[in-house]
Amino acid sequence: MIVATATDTTYVEFTAVMLASLAAHADGEVSAAYVFCDGVSEDEKAKMAASYGRPDLVFVDLTDDMTRHFGARPVNHHLSRTAYARILMPLSLANETGRLLYLDCDTLVNGALSPLAKLDMQGFPVAAVNDIAHRVPERHAKRNRDIGLPEDMAYFNSGVLLIDLEAWRRDKVSERTIAFALEHPELPMMDQDALNGALRGQWLALDDSWNVHRRLKKGRYDDEPLDWSAVRIIHFIGQVKPNYADCGHPARDIYLRYRARTPFGGEKLKTPWDRKIEKRVRKLRRFIGGMKRRLGLAPAG
Repeated sequence: MIVATATDTTYVEFTAVMLASLAAHADGEVSAAYVFCDGVSEDEKAKMAASYGRPDLVFVDLTDDMTRHFGARPVNHHLSRTAYARILMPLSLANETGRLLYLDCDTLVNGALSPLAKLDMQGFPVAAVNDIAHRVPERHAKRNRDIGLPEDMAYFNSGVLLIDLEAWRRDKVSERTIAFALEHPELPMMDQDALNGALRGQWLALDDSWNVHRRLKKGRYDDEPLDWSAVRIIHFIGQVKPNYADCGHPARDIYLRYRARTPFGGEKLKTPWDRKIEKRVRKLRRFIGGMKRRLGLAPAG
């Protein structure tokens, strides 16, 4: 099984921490780890490599040619070009076969991955976990209506995807997802909605422990108690991340333990003011990058 993620310069720390957690649980199940990078410097790549500490890490620079299929699809503070990378990975990694475990860079591997390597996928191209929205039936029904799915059809979170590469390519999932995105330019969660819209329920449901994601309100968790130490993959969704000083996520201590194994372990936690500055810089950087691409000033990669 190979593992892949995607990151840009904003999420390098999270990627490094995820890689440290992956290395702790990779054992003999992971033959290679790929990091698709958008505008990431060599120094930042070196920090991620040091965090992983294994020889099978491969960096793939995300190019305009890779993302051209999506045309002028939305890119904003939440949805970067890297969000689309998971849809392209099975095509970009054309020489890889078997299984690909895609992980968002704001996840943590907190348990052995061997059950996924041995899982019977029953011919489905993808296995995933139900999105947290299914806990609120009205929210789930609305999301499905927004993308043209039956209200009661299962909808997965795309932060963790177990992909059967042969089945994915056989069923042309990348091509169908790209087509769905182009036909539905107003999708609220473009990449995740497009995957769900293209697959229309043809995916295998994983146990929730493989992608535990909970919503926080103003940085605080108020859902039912959970033994986070027993969670296999933790997914830190939302804007207030565990390296922020005001984050009240109950799994934050687990994140900080893995963070201590990376070059970011000694850095101070970010304040709300740091976050505002970071958000403005990120928006400016993406605006400039988009202008360069439109004017033909950016390298094609």
